[in-house]
Amino acid sequence: MAKAQGSLRSKFKVFSFLFALMVCGTAAGQWDFGGGSTDTANAGGWGDSASKPKKTPYVRFVPPYDSMREIVFYEGVVENEDCDMCTADSLYWRAKRFLTKKYGKAVFKKMLLEDKPAHHLTILVTIPMVVVNGKYNKVAKGMLEYKFVIRFQDSRFKYQFGNFVHLQSGEGLVGNPTKTYHEYYMRVKRGFEATDKFLLAADREVKDMVAGITRALRAPYKPEEDDW
Repeated sequence: MAKAQGSLRSKFKVFSFLFALMVCGTAAGQWDFGGGSTDTANAGGWGDSASKPKKTPYVRFVPPYDSMREIVFYEGVVENEDCDMCTADSLYWRAKRFLTKKYGKAVFKKMLLEDKPAHHLTILVTIPMVVVNGKYNKVAKGMLEYKFVIRFQDSRFKYQFGNFVHLQSGEGLVGNPTKTYHEYYMRVKRGFEATDKFLLAADREVKDMVAGITRALRAPYKPEEDDW
C-alpha cells in the first residue's frame, strides 16, 4: 500500500513539472521578454507611419488669366473721388514723376513705349526675376519682362499688366538667351512647384507696383519745373 502511494506521488510530481513547463512556454510565447525577435514597432499603430506628420498637399498658384487673349493679365481701377486736385493731367504727371524716380530718368526714357499726356503711359519693364525659396532665401534667376499700361481719368486711374516673360542667359559664351512666357509656366504638368516661383515673383512685382503708384497718386500734387 505504501509502495503504491509512493508511486502515485512520484507520478503526480512528474505531471506537475510537465504542466508547469507547458504553462511557462505558452506565457513566454505570448509576452516575449526579449529573447525573441518580435517587431513591436508597428504594434497598435505606433510605427513610423503614425508618428510622421502628413505632408500638406501643394496647392498651385494660379495668376489672373485673360481667356479671350489667352495671356496672364492683371488689371484694376483705383478711384479717389474725394480728391479735388486729382484731374487726369495731375495724375499723369504724378505717375510719370514716380516712375522716373523709381527707375532713373535715362532708364525710364528707354522703357517708354507710349506717352500720351493726361491720358496714358505704356512702358516695357525689365527687372531681375527674384525667386523666394524661403523666408530668408531670395535669389535672382534671370530677368522678368512685362508691359505696364496706366490710363488716367479725373479722380481715377486704370492699370494693366501683361506680356510676362522670363529671360535667362543661354549656355556658353555665345548661347542665345531663352524666353519663357508665363502662360507656359501656368500650364506645365510637372515640376510646377519650381515654376510657380516665377509666377509668384511676377505677382509680387505687380502688387508692389500698384501699391507704390497708388500712394504716389494720392499724395498732394506739387508741380515741378521738369513736369512742364
